[in-house]
Amino acid sequence: CRRPSPGAPIGAPRPAPAASMASPKAAAWTTEGMTQDDFMLKDECIAVNYMDEVVGHDNKYNCHKFMPGQPRGILHRAFSVMLFDADGKLLLQQRAPKKITFPKVWTNTCCSHPLHGMSPSELDSPTDVAAGIHMGVKHAAVRKMGHELGIPLGELDPKRFKYMTRVHYWAADVRTYGSEAPWGEHEIDHLLLYQLRPGEKLTLKPHPEEVSATRWIDMETLKRALSGTDRELQAEMPLWSPWFRIIAKTFLYKWWAELNLALTTSKHVDLKNIHRFDTDFHGGAGHAGAHLDEVATAEAAAQRTGGEEKRRRLALDAERDDRVAGFVGRGKAGVSATANGSKQGAYGKVPTHSTSKMDQLCRPLEVTAGLRMKFGGLLKNNIKTASAKSKDVAFCDDMLGKVSRSFAAVIRQLEAELCVDICVFYLVLRALDTVEDDMEAYKGREKDKATELRQFAKRRLTDLNCSIKGVGSGDERTLAEQFGAVSRVFASLPKGSQEVIADITQKMGDGMAEYVDADLGQGTVDQVAYDRYCHMVAGLVGEGLSRIFVARNAESADILGQGERVWPFCPDPKKQPANLGLANSMGLFLQKTNIIRDYLEDYVDGRAYWPQSVWKKHAKTSDLGEFARPTAHGAGTRLKVKGPPCHIAAKGVGVQAIMCLNELVADALELVPDSLEYLARLKTPSIYRFCAIPQVMAMATIVECFDNPLLFTGVVKIRKGLTARLIIATIDGPEAVHWWFHRLAQEVLDRQEGERACVGADGALGARLRAASQRILDGTRAMAGMCEAQRTQKGLLLCGTLTMAAAAAIALAHNKGWNTPR
Repeated sequence: CRRPSPGAPIGAPRPAPAASMASPKAAAWTTEGMTQDDFMLKDECIAVNYMDEVVGHDNKYNCHKFMPGQPRGILHRAFSVMLFDADGKLLLQQRAPKKITFPKVWTNTCCSHPLHGMSPSELDSPTDVAAGIHMGVKHAAVRKMGHELGIPLGELDPKRFKYMTRVHYWAADVRTYGSEAPWGEHEIDHLLLYQLRPGEKLTLKPHPEEVSATRWIDMETLKRALSGTDRELQAEMPLWSPWFRIIAKTFLYKWWAELNLALTTSKHVDLKNIHRFDTDFHGGAGHAGAHLDEVATAEAAAQRTGGEEKRRRLALDAERDDRVAGFVGRGKAGVSATANGSKQGAYGKVPTHSTSKMDQLCRPLEVTAGLRMKFGGLLKNNIKTASAKSKDVAFCDDMLGKVSRSFAAVIRQLEAELCVDICVFYLVLRALDTVEDDMEAYKGREKDKATELRQFAKRRLTDLNCSIKGVGSGDERTLAEQFGAVSRVFASLPKGSQEVIADITQKMGDGMAEYVDADLGQGTVDQVAYDRYCHMVAGLVGEGLSRIFVARNAESADILGQGERVWPFCPDPKKQPANLGLANSMGLFLQKTNIIRDYLEDYVDGRAYWPQSVWKKHAKTSDLGEFARPTAHGAGTRLKVKGPPCHIAAKGVGVQAIMCLNELVADALELVPDSLEYLARLKTPSIYRFCAIPQVMAMATIVECFDNPLLFTGVVKIRKGLTARLIIATIDGPEAVHWWFHRLAQEVLDRQEGERACVGADGALGARLRAASQRILDGTRAMAGMCEAQRTQKGLLLCGTLTMAAAAAIALAHNKGWNTPR
């Protein structure tokens, strides 16, 4: 788990500022030549949270798709008009068969959506909503009643619409499309009343693609029609919209009974509450179940015990929990056949995308590499000798294997003395992480936790009988409880190593303590905060390792120098040449790769790290979780889906998530030249392997993540066989490592044009990716070429050997046949 970064926003996604919702120049809205499909693609609904606060916008298709990843679609703002004539009869409409959602049903006079970017504006500010002004939805009502019912502009006065209250409901259109319905409604519906004056004219000319029929109806007839008890009415009006059933049953009859009071006073007006309802229309392609009734009950209890703020918090938490359940449940719905594993997140199991056994077996070089790694003894365990002499070292070795399978092998293959130093360094930081990551042990005692983190280096490292009780779980809990063994081994290390480990532990503990209370639900604030966080987590580790290598005289001070990237958290290289800039670049490359890969898991955990200054450039809402929606990462176009047919999923689908992903990949790839320079300065083979293994694996991982929509549905991992080949390459030497960097960079460059061009390839992002890839290719070309020549020479030698063996075998067989008596 990672630590908070500076300046991170606290709490749920913040409402988008009203200014951000306004288009630079609103385009004129027209119905001329437009089909239902055109409207669904062109019109941008206003996305809101459970408190009806605007968080962004998206097209109608995306908002109304019910599918794995967004089982209730995207919550958006709507309006429902109940228009009465002077005699108190209500105008109903029957939706046309061509309507995408709930066609052919009877419903209220007009039900539609205020839109983003309209003129006059259809966006109501929080102040306007609280005051009951709602001119945005009223302008929308006039526009849409003109479109659907043909009511000319000027016959309806926006100011005469009376706002009454809001209804939050959802309904999958299983009546039209069956149990796997790909379409549905999820709206916070603003309810409006309007009554014609005596003698006032109303022109009705319904649009045939919007409305099949209209009918003026009195209250008693409506009650019979909705109840289904009147056979004649049942035959004429068999189907009703789920939202109108809610409105009629819960509110309309009361208002209708006192229509004049409802229209002229505030007796029935409710500006504060949002009334939530489930409908009978559950399921759909996202397999969603009842939800809002339970939220409404919990809200009422929260209001009684904690007031408005507690109610608000509960509603937003319920929204996030439901959204996350949709994201993590997506793996269970089988969006991708490659989602065949799971990784535990805070809210459930996040799918892990790994290669099938058959695919792995079809790669013979990787299978061979895996067998060599398993049975060839390529990486030695040099801690064994020290472990035999000390129970404490044996404990450290055992815990290393339990708390980190990936790092254990590369640490153990270091030279005998050095591997113990690095093992202790790793375990100390892991114990520190365990304290920081435990959100339960210090719940309500955050100040105590901050003190523990700040004092860890001075208090725990020097306590030879240290035992940290009640922190962590599993093997990490054992490590904390028996930390005294680590402290005793630490005390036996050379003074130089002790000083480095204590210093880095102190710096990391201080950094963790600074952000104990931070909530990183929406990522780091900007690129500076993102880089600083990576420095705290991985850059400092790189610094510590480099200093230990030099302190042990295993490497020269050259590795402590500055690279091409100048970091604000490193000293000025002109004043302090050994400022550890290269070590930080190497660490930041690893950490940025991890952050990119772990997008969904981190979001689910409520501690995300993608910088807002980057992702908000691409997002259509103010929530980082938007990218996990299938409508944001090319589902149906760049990602095959199960559930709705691909042609439905593809309608209006966006690729903003992949665009953001590729920008972060470019940012990470720009650190590779410094990483390669750091490796070039290493002289000790075991240290080279120790540093090169995570670097080349990070390069393979970043390329696997690049332009990959699967990243937004689970954790993407490289194949185990490929991992084995990469590790063997570090054993073969720098030429083989450069060959892999060269090959992987070429894969990114090849995706900049042609049929397989990545998202953003034709713009500034593509230019940045090309430049970063070309830098890596230029820097690795010479040594990669040497490796290729060596492979060719080995191949020719092998072919020659096999040819000679075959010739000898043929000759031997021929001689035996020649000398055999007939």
